[in-house]
Amino acid sequence: MAFLSERFDRSADEHSDRVALVDEVGQSWTYERLADEVDRLSGRIREEVPGDTAGVLLLNSQRYIVSVLALWKAGKTVVPLNYLLPPADLGFILKDSGMSGLIASKFFDEALGKIRPLFGERGAILMADDPDYIPAGGAVEGSARDPALFLYTSGTTGRPKGVVLSHRNLEANVESCQQAGDFDHTDSFLCLLPLFHTYAITGTMLLPLLNGSKMVLVDRFHPQKVLGLVQEHKISCFLAIPSMYRLMAATEGDFDVSSLRFPISGGEPLPVAIAEAFSARFGVDIFEGYGQTETSPVVSLNTPEHRKLGSVGRAVPQVEVAIWSESGQVVPNGEVGEVMVRGDNVMEGYYHLEEETSRTIINDWLHTGDLGTIDDDGFIRITGRKKELIISAGENIYPREVEEALVRHPEVKEVAVIGIPDEVRGEVVKAFVILEEGSSAGSRDLRSFCGEHMAKYKVPKVIDMVEDLPRTPTGKVLKRLLK
Repeated sequence: MAFLSERFDRSADEHSDRVALVDEVGQSWTYERLADEVDRLSGRIREEVPGDTAGVLLLNSQRYIVSVLALWKAGKTVVPLNYLLPPADLGFILKDSGMSGLIASKFFDEALGKIRPLFGERGAILMADDPDYIPAGGAVEGSARDPALFLYTSGTTGRPKGVVLSHRNLEANVESCQQAGDFDHTDSFLCLLPLFHTYAITGTMLLPLLNGSKMVLVDRFHPQKVLGLVQEHKISCFLAIPSMYRLMAATEGDFDVSSLRFPISGGEPLPVAIAEAFSARFGVDIFEGYGQTETSPVVSLNTPEHRKLGSVGRAVPQVEVAIWSESGQVVPNGEVGEVMVRGDNVMEGYYHLEEETSRTIINDWLHTGDLGTIDDDGFIRITGRKKELIISAGENIYPREVEEALVRHPEVKEVAVIGIPDEVRGEVVKAFVILEEGSSAGSRDLRSFCGEHMAKYKVPKVIDMVEDLPRTPTGKVLKRLLK
């Protein structure tokens, strides 16, 4: 195993004259120039940042990339901070992780004012937008150490947990993704997801940089801007969440996206209707994948050679997936059970939470908490979270199936489905629906539409029309707040 900073150094040596990075204002860095800045900044970090753990609180930028690589080279564990979290949550992560250093920018002055006192005199805060942030000299030999990252979960089920990822976890997942997608230095990646998320760190930072590819940064998502960058830089791959694809499919204008060979969707289930709309608009298929922070994160992926719409693809190379029953037995193909994952990409554990770690990883198998199936060709379908399964009069109802049916209605924009108590059936289905602007559809219309596409017992008994849904800072719907 090589540390990620060492892997980057090798890539930079091999591709020194190639463009490594283009920032949000169009400035570019070759691999040689980027590596030089990493070296110089790592020397400063070694001298000025105490302890083993440091946070990064920045928008997507070249300074973000340099900072993470330099922290690794200086022997630090990196804690990417979700800038959408309130200061109280940032303060919890600061204390829980034990970080004694932070790299931030003036953009976050308000949050810094509230969390700075938590450092006391022991911590150091470096401002990445200071003119002298990267010194003129001072490079040192690398001294990388494990773990590489503490990534705090978004808390869809409660208090955030620090997921501990080693350099080997991330390196293994990059290698699996590279093999699955046949990526190389000729690819160009668009990085439009926030880099505090493992989906972006692995898929749009490490994958391109360790392959000698070009990455183009986007600080904020705007569909027209993204499509324009795809055209300008001949982007071949980007990672996005379903709502971004929906907005791009609805964007007016002529865009040449013929260079795009591998748009990937993840983070939450991709409705088939959105995949079909994007393909019809641009003539390019979306390739849905699946993963979790705990798996570094990629577990499975559809590819141009092997794709089934509605599935999350097949397990990527070097990752094992099995479907288990409640008793821990592998179920026959096509039957629903818990998705289990094994491989070098599986996390080291949850920081400071040994009991939860021991419940989650058993004999190297990770309990994902997701329900799904595997077919005879190895394609995985996710039917929902175990905790979200609806049992109505003894019948299992999977929320995603109901959501997929409703979102096919032409006047439905987005849906979230949960189970609610019922005196007769135990539970019944309730749907929260966001309608398209100007829609006049009512709950009776939607229930009738559902009845044409599924068994009667699966049709929502209650449908609430809402303007929005509660979400995590990364955009996932918080179903626990709907109950």
